[in-house]
Amino acid sequence: MARHEKALLRVSQWLDLSRSGRQEFIDTAQRVSSSQETTYTRYDEQYLQHLQQDVFTHDEVLRYLEEAGIGEDIVQDFSSGEIPFDEVYQSWNEIRYSVNEILDLTMLLKLVHSCSENPETLSQGIDSRYKFQKLVYLVNQELADQNQLDRDTAPYDHGKLERTGFRYTYRMRSSGPFAKALEEDKRRLYASNLIDEEVMAKVETPEINEEKCRYRITLGRSGEVVMDRFASQLEAMETEVLSDWEEAIDHVVLQFGHMTVEELHEYIMDLDPVKKAEDRDLLLRGRRVKYDSEPWITISAGGEIGHV
Repeated sequence: MARHEKALLRVSQWLDLSRSGRQEFIDTAQRVSSSQETTYTRYDEQYLQHLQQDVFTHDEVLRYLEEAGIGEDIVQDFSSGEIPFDEVYQSWNEIRYSVNEILDLTMLLKLVHSCSENPETLSQGIDSRYKFQKLVYLVNQELADQNQLDRDTAPYDHGKLERTGFRYTYRMRSSGPFAKALEEDKRRLYASNLIDEEVMAKVETPEINEEKCRYRITLGRSGEVVMDRFASQLEAMETEVLSDWEEAIDHVVLQFGHMTVEELHEYIMDLDPVKKAEDRDLLLRGRRVKYDSEPWITISAGGEIGHV
């Protein structure tokens, strides 16, 4: 995902488009922008002005909005270059998740943060989507291999993963273990400015969503705020559920964070469950969590916490 796509994604969300509609809007806007031979290296006021004056007023974009059933008044705002950016971006740096969910996603940020802090990785953040997927898998696998202290009454034995760890279920794909829900959450983290993705090189990895170029994943501005506030608290956690999870992340980063994609891929594909699995076979079931009934909180870019 290109850095500037975040701005277009926010506009598409404001338009309340479907998932496929959002992607079509982004593709249309990017096509119009690239045809004008303008290059922007930063997301800033100049780029927003370019969108407002040169892209959103273009006939191709306006035609798409009309065909998508967008209200006439909003189409007129686009046509006249008067899209209300203050309204569109007012919640740009506001994170809104359930209390239970914020813990899960915070631990993803912890993983990215730990890779950034590990001197052996020799790079900031996680240097590919492939490694992001596989490090989360290895964290859960480590927890699944640990025995619980009390009797396990679950219908399947996943050790400590029954009570802690990420909720992502992994299935076998051409790249090895892959969790679709993790990819979806990564996009949510990106849209909320919790993480950033940037193209590292025009070199593919084995990952199914990294076929043409490699992406580096780092903390976004809001993610840095969250880690500044909570990283030390996570390290000091004394509850078994959180301390085991945090220790598993640190151990996996220390053991595998420095590996190249090629080295990690060789290791992953040589694991017994992976070697025996066919395409889309279940490899590892994540911790089961339901969020619908949870209270909701917001975290602003300034680190302020509120309840919804």
